[in-house]
Amino acid sequence: MEKEKNEDNFIEKNLNESDSSLPSIKSSEELVEELKIAKNEIEYYRNLYDDAFNKLKYSLADLDNYRKTAEKQNSLKILSLKSTLLSFVINIKEDFIRAIDILKQNSVDKAIFEGLENILKNISIFLEKEGIKEIVSLNSIFDPNIHEIIGFSYVDDIEENIITKEIRKGYLLNDRVLRPSLVEVSKKIVKNIDDNNNIKGDEI
Repeated sequence: MEKEKNEDNFIEKNLNESDSSLPSIKSSEELVEELKIAKNEIEYYRNLYDDAFNKLKYSLADLDNYRKTAEKQNSLKILSLKSTLLSFVINIKEDFIRAIDILKQNSVDKAIFEGLENILKNISIFLEKEGIKEIVSLNSIFDPNIHEIIGFSYVDDIEENIITKEIRKGYLLNDRVLRPSLVEVSKKIVKNIDDNNNIKGDEI
């Protein structure tokens, strides 16, 4: 009898434990509310993702702009240093040209003369490899982008703004003006007749 009672208690206890372990059935309202919460959470994290992605995109764009600006500044700095150095070499070349012109007027050992000409040739080759070109000025039309006027030639048989004399040669570095040419430019003379029918020339 006692044994049967114990068995009944054991079965009842296990049934109670089984009932408590079963999931409770939720109402449709609860499910709708949980779904709404889940959607809100998804939307929240989606907005976080979009915001983080946009910030990353703008940061990458700023970084790219900074890189381009830095490269441009470095290029300009290198070009400036190169221009200074090449201008110095051009001055040396012109000194050699003047020295050779003077030596041509005097009796100088041929070997010295040839040596100076070879040095001048090497300097010219170096400048050409570095992108230096001479500006062609004489008898061309004045161009304020590459020429600088330091005087006028008052003539009657040449059109105006024609370069008649090159005082100092100009140079281009990779098609950019390294040094403008210093030139004289033609200017017409206007002939006026005075009250006594005398012709006199007036500069324009």
